[in-house]
Amino acid sequence: MQHPFIKINILIGALLLGQLTYSQKKFGIDDPDAHYGGLAYVQTNNGGGVGGFYEYALNSANHLIANLNLIIVRGDNDYPMYDYYSYYYYGTPYYYERYDKTRLNFLSLQLGYKRLLFTDKLANNFRPFLFINAGPVLAIDPPNIGDWSERMKNIEYHWNGAAHFGAGVDFLTGPKSLISLYAGYEYLSFPSKIDIPDEMPPADLRDLFYTGKRDFSGIVIRISFGKKF
Repeated sequence: MQHPFIKINILIGALLLGQLTYSQKKFGIDDPDAHYGGLAYVQTNNGGGVGGFYEYALNSANHLIANLNLIIVRGDNDYPMYDYYSYYYYGTPYYYERYDKTRLNFLSLQLGYKRLLFTDKLANNFRPFLFINAGPVLAIDPPNIGDWSERMKNIEYHWNGAAHFGAGVDFLTGPKSLISLYAGYEYLSFPSKIDIPDEMPPADLRDLFYTGKRDFSGIVIRISFGKKF
């Protein structure tokens, strides 16, 4: 399975290369009235998704952030199966989706604090920051079965809290626009296992098979595209 961060690393590289185009343009970062909002792409150890954010400046260096994210969780069974018989008899390979693939999603709303660094020293469009946030997470957990209608009828919901911290950089690409790159660590651990398979292996063999997961903590990478209001 392809490493989940390869694509986002390529995207970050492209953004950084594109940022060189703006290296000769200077936009002041001392902006005590900045209000930004926009969209984001989020990648974690467990999967990826999209989100939205709103940023409110208390002053030039201290900002408050609200993030809304939807993460589609990926699992070890999330790969297509190859039907060798179809190729042998018909000469055409056939791939089909595993019925027991992970179908878990996380919907989170988090509030955070963002500390801009060196606001009195940097006079260009490069703005490093530290970040911490926390908030509730809703795990949307349909059963790992193939029938869509049955999945919708038997969805389970699990609530928990999450928190993460890290650092990043804002690139002001114009007087009213920015691109923000952020990397950090998220703590997300449920009281008990979720995403439990409908068919469990024998008790003496469960250490050898996937039987659900409780701890979803790990690295978070986020790319945000914002506009100033």
